[in-house]
Amino acid sequence: MLWKFRREIVLMMFVIVSFWIFKNNLSFNLRFFKKEFPKQEYSSEIQTIILENENLKKLLNLKNRKNFSKVIYANVKTISPWVFPTLITIDKGSYDGIKENMAIISCNGSLVGRIVSVNNNTAMGITLYHSENKISAMVRETGELAVIESLSATPFHPRLRIRFLPPECKAYVGNVVETSGFTRLYPSGITIGTIVEIESSKTEPVTQGLVKPFFINDNLRTVAIVE
Repeated sequence: MLWKFRREIVLMMFVIVSFWIFKNNLSFNLRFFKKEFPKQEYSSEIQTIILENENLKKLLNLKNRKNFSKVIYANVKTISPWVFPTLITIDKGSYDGIKENMAIISCNGSLVGRIVSVNNNTAMGITLYHSENKISAMVRETGELAVIESLSATPFHPRLRIRFLPPECKAYVGNVVETSGFTRLYPSGITIGTIVEIESSKTEPVTQGLVKPFFINDNLRTVAIVE
């Protein structure tokens, strides 16, 4: 009797086989689309360009600060030594408006140093680590005045000396030190670093301590020269 239903049987088998093929294909496609492909890694060159663009945007914001009468952007040609630099050379000079004693600022707005010699197309500056760099400073949180200078006994030490704080000093570890603006060398309000140690002087009736400069952690490919 089955021969009478051979068409129905063949059709039924065809439907079953087709359903099985469709199910397997659907499962494969779902697995394919759900697969997480690895994120494309940026090349080092692209990452460098992105970082430089971010730094340039930060530097452009410096023109909005009212305490700067002039802002000139420059690329750093050389910096030495690499660990705790004392000398820095830029690719802008007198033709671009660079003058001696203009302040050098990092992309994050932190003080790097000042210009000491100028040529037509280049200029050289000394950083906060240089023994000839002394800055009139102020503790932002307390308003106390002091002087920032390098540690001459250890020229490659990653700290700066803060001196001449009052005997009854109110400043404490973690306070931010910035330029006071009381000298012509540096405009006021430029951040220098944070206090990491405070102690009474053994030879003078004042308080002194150590400061960790901000610029040592900043990218120095591009800087701003300001006055």
